[in-house]
Amino acid sequence: MRLVTKRLSVKIKYLLITGILISIYVIVSYNLFEDMFTKNSKDDIGMRNISYLKLPNVIVHLDFKGSPPKLSYLKTLLPKFQELGVTGLLMEYEDMFPYNGRIANISAKNCYEKSKLKEFLKLAIQLGFDIIPLVQTFGHMEHVLKLAEFQHLREIPSYPDSICPSNSESQMIIKRMLEQIIKFHEKIFPVKYLHIGCDEVFNINKCQRCLKRNLPNTEIYLSQVQVVADLVKTISPNTTVLIWDDMFRGIPINTWERIKHQVEPVYWDYGPSVRVSHVNMRKYYKKFKNIWIASSFKGADGRAATYPNIKKRLWNNFSWMNKIRDYKFGGENEAYSFQGIILTGWSRYNHMEPPCELLPISLPSLFLNLLLIKKFKEGLENVENVDVIDFYMTYLRDEFSGHLHCSHLINIDYFDTNQCYFDGNELYQLFVSWDLINTNILNSINEIDSDLFAVDFYSQSHNINMIKLRQNKEWLYQSLNEVVYYKNKIMTILNPYYDDYFIEEYSNFKFYKTKALLHDVLRALNNVSKVKTWTRRPYKYN
Repeated sequence: MRLVTKRLSVKIKYLLITGILISIYVIVSYNLFEDMFTKNSKDDIGMRNISYLKLPNVIVHLDFKGSPPKLSYLKTLLPKFQELGVTGLLMEYEDMFPYNGRIANISAKNCYEKSKLKEFLKLAIQLGFDIIPLVQTFGHMEHVLKLAEFQHLREIPSYPDSICPSNSESQMIIKRMLEQIIKFHEKIFPVKYLHIGCDEVFNINKCQRCLKRNLPNTEIYLSQVQVVADLVKTISPNTTVLIWDDMFRGIPINTWERIKHQVEPVYWDYGPSVRVSHVNMRKYYKKFKNIWIASSFKGADGRAATYPNIKKRLWNNFSWMNKIRDYKFGGENEAYSFQGIILTGWSRYNHMEPPCELLPISLPSLFLNLLLIKKFKEGLENVENVDVIDFYMTYLRDEFSGHLHCSHLINIDYFDTNQCYFDGNELYQLFVSWDLINTNILNSINEIDSDLFAVDFYSQSHNINMIKLRQNKEWLYQSLNEVVYYKNKIMTILNPYYDDYFIEEYSNFKFYKTKALLHDVLRALNNVSKVKTWTRRPYKYN
C-alpha cells in the first residue's frame, strides 16, 4: 500500500512538473509568436505607408540675366543650401558671363569678373555642389540678337528672341559661347551637366533661309537641338546635355530617334496644381535615359511682382512631390526614379522684361520648398490625401520658422515676417511698408483726379476752390518726399546684394509710376493755380 501511494505521488509530481513545463512553453511560444507577428505587422505597415522619394539631384536655379546678385552675397547662401539638401546650382549666365573675342559684346558691361566668378565656383565645388551652366541656344536669345552686330541672325527681323538655325554664322556664335563657357568651367571642375535651354522658341521656320529647307517646324527644331548637342559633346564628350521640355510636347515620338541619347528633358510646370501629360511623360520615358522636373520658387507670379506668392509656390512644389513620389509607368511595378528637380528662380520673364522678385526677398519661398522636398526624401507616412496647409502645419511650420529665425511660428495663410531675422528681411519689410503707403498714394491720386475734372471744367469760368487746391499741392509735395525717402532707403539696403547699375534700374522702375503720377497731377494743379481773378455769374461754357 505504501509502495502504491509512493508511486502515485511520484506520478502526480511528474504530471505537475510536465504541466508546468508545457504551460511555460506555451506562454513563451505565444509571446515570441506575438512579438514576431506584431513586428512583422509593423514592418508591413511601414512598408505600405511610409514612402521615400528618390530624387538624387536637387538643383537651385540662379537666373543672372540683367540682375546679377553679388557673388559675395551668393557665397553666404551656400551653407544654408547645403543644410537644406541642395546638390547643385543651375547658373543661367545670359549676358553676365565674361565672354571675350568676337562675342565679347554679348556680355553686359557689368558682367561678372572672371577672377571673382572662379573664386565662387571653387568654393561651391569644395562644398560639394554640382555646377550646371545654362546657355540659351535657340529661343530667348535677346541678349545676343538685340545687338546691331548680330541682328542679321534673327529669325524675324523685328523680333530679337529666336536665332535663325539655318545660318552658319548662328552656329558659329553658339559654338563660341559653348566653348568659352565649358572651357572656363573645366579649368575648375569636370562639367557633368550643361543646359542648352531651347524653350519657348516663338519664331521658327519663318525666314527665307529656313523656308528654303522645305522642312516642317518640328524637323527644324529637332535639327537645331541635334546640332547644339553635338557641339557640346564635341567640346566635352562626358557632359550630359539638359533641355527644357516644352517644345517636345507636341512633337511625335517617332521623330526623336536622332536625339534620344543626346539630351535629357526637364519637364517644367509652375502652376499651383501641376498638370502632367502622362502621354508626354511616357514618351520621355521610352526615348530618354533620364527625366528631370522643374518647379518654381520665384519668377512665376507676375512679370513685375515684388514678392513670390508663397502659397502658390508651396502648392506648386507640393503638387510635384505628390505626382512623382509613386509615379509608375504602365506595366512597371517599381516607381520611376526621376533624375532630379530644378527649383527655378526667374529674375525676368525674358531679357527685355523688367525685373521681378529679388532673390533676398524670395528666400522664405526657397527655404520652404527645399524643406518640403527634404521631407519627402526622408520619408513620409500617409500623405496621400493630406491638404497642403495641413501638411505645412504638421511637417514644415516649426522648422521653416526656425530657418527664418522667427520669434513666432509662421502662418502660411497670413504670411508675415515682421518678427523674423533672416538676411533679406529688412528689405522685405521695407517693401511691405512702401506698398501700404503707395496704395494710399494711388488711391488719393484717384480722388484728386476727380477734383481735377471739376477744376478743369470750372477753370473755364475761373471758379476754383483755392484752399482745396493748396491742400492738394501740399499733400503732393509730402507724397513726393515719401517716394524719395523710400527710394533712397531701398537703394541703401540693396547695396550688399546687387551692384550699383542694377540698384539704379530696379529702384527707378519700382518708383517710376507713382512718382510720374504725382508730378503729372502737381503740374496740372500748378497751371490752374496761376489764376488770380474770377468773373461774375452767370458763366458761359464751351
